[in-house]
Amino acid sequence: MLIENLYNEILVNPIVDNEVNELYIVSGYASATFLRRHIHEIESLGIEDFRINLIVGMPSKKSDHNAFLQIHEDYENNVKGYYYNGNVPVHSKVYSWLNKENPIFGFSGSANYSQYGFFSNKQVNQMNVDNPAEIKAFYDSLLNNSIYIPDTVVEENVLERIPKIEGSILPGQISWIEADKSVRISFLQANGILPARSGLNWGQREEKRTNRLTGEVTYIQREPDQAYLSIKKDARKEDFLPEKGFTFSMLTDDDKVMDCVVAQDGRKGVQTTDDNSELGRYIRDRLNVPHGTFLTVEHLEEYGRTDFTLIKIDDETFLFDFSVEN
Repeated sequence: MLIENLYNEILVNPIVDNEVNELYIVSGYASATFLRRHIHEIESLGIEDFRINLIVGMPSKKSDHNAFLQIHEDYENNVKGYYYNGNVPVHSKVYSWLNKENPIFGFSGSANYSQYGFFSNKQVNQMNVDNPAEIKAFYDSLLNNSIYIPDTVVEENVLERIPKIEGSILPGQISWIEADKSVRISFLQANGILPARSGLNWGQREEKRTNRLTGEVTYIQREPDQAYLSIKKDARKEDFLPEKGFTFSMLTDDDKVMDCVVAQDGRKGVQTTDDNSELGRYIRDRLNVPHGTFLTVEHLEEYGRTDFTLIKIDDETFLFDFSVEN
């Protein structure tokens, strides 16, 4: 029985050590952000020829559907995901690795295909070595009652969860709409100023570089669109945001998707994982200013809002609202 280092044992080591290249998964619950994290892990190993096939067995909540769609668009040659649509939900958590259609390694147990299944200290999971051919056959048996994710029409609209907002909260403050579920956070410092070298202007500074051999100090201009959401006060707590280092899908009120992570000392920031400039470019597009612009409080006031709303949909999915009343 496996109870430690499940992520590497089940999802990484087989493709590193044994030349398998295709993974078949049936998981009661699965998260898009974990799928993206797993893909990045495999890519970091220099492996390009791989495919992850996933059936989500209990897709009653499709809150991160747009994130799954984005992954299928970004990795169309590497991912094929389905929602199970049979009469009875499938709670299974099984994994089968194949090499050119030959089943090689199989695992089953209690770990869902998610960060909380494979990483979190908040739950203990176990996996067992199992028959990979039988797992693959089980996967195949569910396909007739499964819908390809890009072909799925989702009726639930997470945007309906955005509360009506009026004006902006006070500089430097937060305001809980629903405890540990949704909060408004000011972009501004308590003095009413937008930080000049952090938050939305994180990239508007030079980075100090020291040559270890010569001791020479140089300053390199950062990419000016680099940005993070400054998380203030008790909005930083783990009862609301994920554990530091856990990724999550951040949906936006205008239907965009960003993969994000809690970062910075003291859990004070939320930033995008793939490219630290992605959030900064997005905000500047919303403000209708050129990329690279040094942002000021006047830009936010002209837009009509100096704060944002962050809504927890589930542990690995959040909704970012920066909408204004017309």
